[in-house]
Amino acid sequence: MRKTWLSGVLSVCLSAPLVAQTLSQQSTYFALIRNAEAGLPPLATSTILGDMQTGVALGIRYGYVPSGMGFPSFNNFGLSAVIPTGTASTVSVTGGISSPSRDGSDAWLLDLGGDMRLTDLPFSQGRSAPHLRIGLNGDFGYSKPRESALFAGSVGLPLSIFRPNRPKTEMQIVPFVTPAFSFGNFDPDDNINLPHESGAHFLIGGGVGFYNRSSNIAVNLGFQYVAVTNGQVQLGAVLTLGGR
Repeated sequence: MRKTWLSGVLSVCLSAPLVAQTLSQQSTYFALIRNAEAGLPPLATSTILGDMQTGVALGIRYGYVPSGMGFPSFNNFGLSAVIPTGTASTVSVTGGISSPSRDGSDAWLLDLGGDMRLTDLPFSQGRSAPHLRIGLNGDFGYSKPRESALFAGSVGLPLSIFRPNRPKTEMQIVPFVTPAFSFGNFDPDDNINLPHESGAHFLIGGGVGFYNRSSNIAVNLGFQYVAVTNGQVQLGAVLTLGGR
C-alpha cells in the first residue's frame, strides 16, 4: 500500500539519528503549526491594544512557518471576525487555509477564540502614563489536511503596554507578548500506519500593533514559537478593518 506524504515525512524524521523529538512532539507540533494557534500571528484585539471597539472587525492574517523538523515550510492564511462582548473583551471566529510549500495537501482550518482584560497596572502617575495590561485568552482550532484531522488549543495570559487618553488622531504603538499553554492532537486517517498522538507545549507569541483611533485600519506584526527542539518561529502580519 502506498504511504501518504505525512506518514513518510514523520517516519523519516523518527529514523534520523540527529533528530531528538519523539513521535508525540512531531505530531503535535504539526497540529499546532497547521492551526491558528501557532500557524497564524497573534491577533492584536482591542483588548490587547487598550482601545474601545464598537463594532465587528475583520482581521486578514498571514503566517509563514519555515521548514524544519522534516516538514516543508507552510503559508497560512486566515480571516478573523472579531466581535466585542464588553468594554475590554472580544470573541473571534477564524477560517482559513494552510498550504505546504511542497508535497502534502492544503488544509482548511477553523478556530474559535476569545479574550478579556484581567487588570491594568500604571507605570507611573499621570492621566496618560503607560499601563501594563494583563489579560486572559483562549483558542480552540481544527484543521483537515487530506491525511489526518488536527486539533489544537491554547490558554494564555497576554501582556501589552499601552497609553490611555491619547489624542484621537495620534498614532498608537502597542507592544505585546502572548505566552500560553497549548496542546495539539494528531488523528491520522485509517490508511496511515501512525498512532493517534496528543501533547502539550509552551507557546510564546508576540508582536507590535499600530493603529489610529480616527481610522478603521490597523496593522500588527507578530510571531509564534512552539517550544520544542528544532521548532521554527512563525512570522506574520495582520491587517484589521473596521471595529471603530
